Amino acid sequence: MTRDDIVQLILTERARQFNLPGREFDVTNSPNDWVAIIASYSLDCITRNHRKPDVHYYEESLVKAAAVILAALEHMDMMKKEGHFQ
Repeated sequence: MTRDDIVQLILTERARQFNLPGREFDVTNSPNDWVAIIASYSLDCITRNHRKPDVHYYEESLVKAAAVILAALEHMDMMKKEGHFQ
């Protein structure tokens, strides 16, 4: 898979997330909220109880985490306005 393929997967996932119900509340997320969501997707795909993750599930989880990182970056201006940064 090429880098362009990976970026396209992330953009497709971001579009899917953007169209989900409740997305309008993203503007209220703090940096901690975004990190928690990213961590949730990242932790979902780790080895547990000596069971290795399925490669498809691992890729899917990483793409979802990357799309959430993109969402957080899209909301930086709002987080700045809300005073979440020094």
